[in-house]
Amino acid sequence: MKKIKFKGERTRSTLIIVAALIAFLVSICTDFRLGYTLLVAAVAPMATYELMHACSVKSPLLYAVACAASAFSAFYVSYDIPLKAVGVFVSFYALTLLFLAVILNKEIKYVDSVVTLFASVAIPYSFTCFIRLNDIAKLSPEKLSHHEGAFLVMLAFSCSWLTDSFAFLVGRKIGKHKMTPNISPKKSFEGAVFGTLITAAANVLLLFCYSLGTGRLGYHAFFGESAMKYIYIVPVSCVLSVVSMFGDLAASVLKRNVGIKDYSNLLPGHGGIMDRFDSTMFVLPVLYGIYALIYA
Repeated sequence: MKKIKFKGERTRSTLIIVAALIAFLVSICTDFRLGYTLLVAAVAPMATYELMHACSVKSPLLYAVACAASAFSAFYVSYDIPLKAVGVFVSFYALTLLFLAVILNKEIKYVDSVVTLFASVAIPYSFTCFIRLNDIAKLSPEKLSHHEGAFLVMLAFSCSWLTDSFAFLVGRKIGKHKMTPNISPKKSFEGAVFGTLITAAANVLLLFCYSLGTGRLGYHAFFGESAMKYIYIVPVSCVLSVVSMFGDLAASVLKRNVGIKDYSNLLPGHGGIMDRFDSTMFVLPVLYGIYALIYA
């Protein structure tokens, strides 16, 4: 029996991404809390490090503090660690970073502390929205369940990655009107529109397939008590697709400003964590915010 050989760094990186994604989704669907918490606690510090490195932060101390704070965020959100005054904690953390810039002014630049603060607060918050979405039932236990939460996690991935893929494929074929030629010359309005519509249709199919496996949603989701009705999917998908494209462009602007092609070479052929999750990090807080506003 011949062994299957995979050639090329991009292929190997793709297999790693797919394997990690499957492991994450399985842990979410089975509610294996430690599993998906550890994955978020591993990925968030990597993304934090990449953003700081892209902005030329030099201090090893800032990297250590930021990565530790990023990892801690996953456990804080997942296990409801009692921090009664989160605002006070964040304020103290911000003052600590700025204090370091003062007492270690020869090693740490003030702007580096500001970048560190943003990276170690904004990025972990985005990634922990995976956990917040999975625990969406906490907002309204009588109307929501773990099934809706697991589906919302899948919806976030779908809107982020399918929009980008379909927009690129359609834009390459029929794209004539460039959307942002100075930022991302390959993106077109035709690709954006069709990418959004195709993703919305794919998400309706995703909900139908998911309902068959859970028995929770089903056809009654059109008019039933479920939070994930089919009639919600199209408008929510369209909003998230637009947010996804904006997130991708925002990440591209930063890379152009600092003169880099990829945030890192962690995944050869794909770039780094930030390159793979740039749009997802914008989609997650918006998706969670939509349901938090409705059911909080």
